[in-house]
Amino acid sequence: MKKNKDQENRSVMTNIKFLVANAWKWDKGLFGYFGFYTILTAMLPFIGIFAPKFLIDELTGAKRTDILMMIIVIFFVLSVTVNYLVAYLGGAYYPKMIKIRFKFITMMQKKSMTMDFKYTEDPKTLNDIENAWSAAENNDNGIEGVFHRLFALFGSTIAFMGYIAIVSTLNPFILLYLLANVLVIYFLTLKVKRYEHSRKDDISELNRKSGYVYNIMHDFSYGKDIRIYGLENWFSKKFKNFRGEKVKINEKIKYKYFVVSALDVMLLLFREGIIYAYLIYRVIYKGMGIGDFSMYFVTIGGFATWMQNIMTDIAHIRAQNLYINDYRDFLEFDDGILNPNPEPIPDKTPYEIEFKNVAFKYPNSEKYIYKNLSLKIKAGERLAIVGINGAGKTTFVKLITRLYEPLEGKILLNGVNIARFDKDEYYKKFSVVFQEIKMLAFSVAENVALVSEGNIDREKVNKCIDKAGVASKINSLERGIDTSVLKILDEKGVEFSGGENQKLALARALYKEGDIIVLDEPTAALDPIAEYNIYRGFDEMIGNKTAIYISHRLSSTRFCDVIAFFEDGEIKEYGTHDELLSKDGRYAEMFNIQAHYYKEKTLEEVI
Repeated sequence: MKKNKDQENRSVMTNIKFLVANAWKWDKGLFGYFGFYTILTAMLPFIGIFAPKFLIDELTGAKRTDILMMIIVIFFVLSVTVNYLVAYLGGAYYPKMIKIRFKFITMMQKKSMTMDFKYTEDPKTLNDIENAWSAAENNDNGIEGVFHRLFALFGSTIAFMGYIAIVSTLNPFILLYLLANVLVIYFLTLKVKRYEHSRKDDISELNRKSGYVYNIMHDFSYGKDIRIYGLENWFSKKFKNFRGEKVKINEKIKYKYFVVSALDVMLLLFREGIIYAYLIYRVIYKGMGIGDFSMYFVTIGGFATWMQNIMTDIAHIRAQNLYINDYRDFLEFDDGILNPNPEPIPDKTPYEIEFKNVAFKYPNSEKYIYKNLSLKIKAGERLAIVGINGAGKTTFVKLITRLYEPLEGKILLNGVNIARFDKDEYYKKFSVVFQEIKMLAFSVAENVALVSEGNIDREKVNKCIDKAGVASKINSLERGIDTSVLKILDEKGVEFSGGENQKLALARALYKEGDIIVLDEPTAALDPIAEYNIYRGFDEMIGNKTAIYISHRLSSTRFCDVIAFFEDGEIKEYGTHDELLSKDGRYAEMFNIQAHYYKEKTLEEVI
């Protein structure tokens, strides 16, 4: 992934501004809650400091009953009110904070779904996504954790100023000693948190791997293979190994935290002993009153805790800043898909498409799929791309749809380089049925229309499933096109067969009404005759649109205007079905082998 030049230098303040600016945009009321919460949390500790002092001073002094009752009532009412408001505001702002975090998650999800497709197959990018997710996955760390600590920090800081003022009246050296103790723990804690972040890539990779195995173990679509091949122990062992490696890393991290905590306890015991001895000395030999002793006693006890909280919050924010950097690195990385001045896509249809000297290899691979591919698809032409597996047929689809970009050469649409077009607008021109059919656990209508329920043209859905040859099956169901696909979200959902799913995918392509049609072996689960009939029937539905049919079954695409026989990333033969048969080359050889196989297969089925 390419990083913007300013990504390496983001400070804590830069990221806080980023978070606050977005939160302000989404929910300004959150900061009203925050303001009141800050003031009240700053007041709260001083009720416990001054109430005992005033009571003791009065009890050891004038002992006026009315004054004692007034002190008790004032501090009781104040304590109840402030505690209630702190609890109320904390409970009220917490759900708001969760909503803010979900907004940040939405930004990340949108980036994942719109970044250049090549990154979705890149292991490093998948790890980067996992790292970015660490900044948004829970309430205590990452983005939401920074907000919580930031809000607490303001109140703690105001309160701490009050503690400093009180302690400084006792002895300035005591104040410096307390500060030094807490600073030592702060820097050690920060060092551990940085070590924790340094292991993020290892943890992210292990999370991704264990998550993959976990999903397989709970995915019903793998259920048959798991049982028939006895994969349960194998998968369990893999999951255990990945998790075990993660546990070892976490053990090292937790041990470092333990060492810091142990040192903190030792410093605490030493610190408290010295300071409390000094207070006793002041009472016995310097005439300090019991009320003042009580005030300083409570203040000293709270001073270190409050300063420790402040240092912990700051250390936490600084540590989480590293994860927020990961989040922003992913969110803001330049994936090269933006064209600042895109050209409008030509309106004239049907479209002509041309590959000119195209070279391509996949990222992190040295093997070229194409080195100098040139091919023209005439306007309204039906082109068949055929060949054995691994010949480069699916790569052709990825390039023509701009899921990948050529490394050399260019692809033209009506004579214009497709790289000049806005990618999202270009996608709209295609109705594609891919080799791997992806059905969603929503209604049939939603699976065909791929829009929210309220925007579905139900009449159009019915026409498309009819044309795709699956209407009789859908209409036989109790809920028709409102039937849920799969049982993941709806126990009354239907598990369609492979062939039925493929027909629903064809209906999806028809519903979109793209100007360019691509079928990338979507009917591989069907028998050759059924595949040919569907290809032929689909071809009659799309009118004069330019269409590309891909298959390893040569008989299925013989109706096409022209056939390109691919082998080893090159077009070995090109022409009509009859022309290629008459050449008696590789196409004719494969066609005759397949025809002989299908004849034998049909004969076996008859017998």
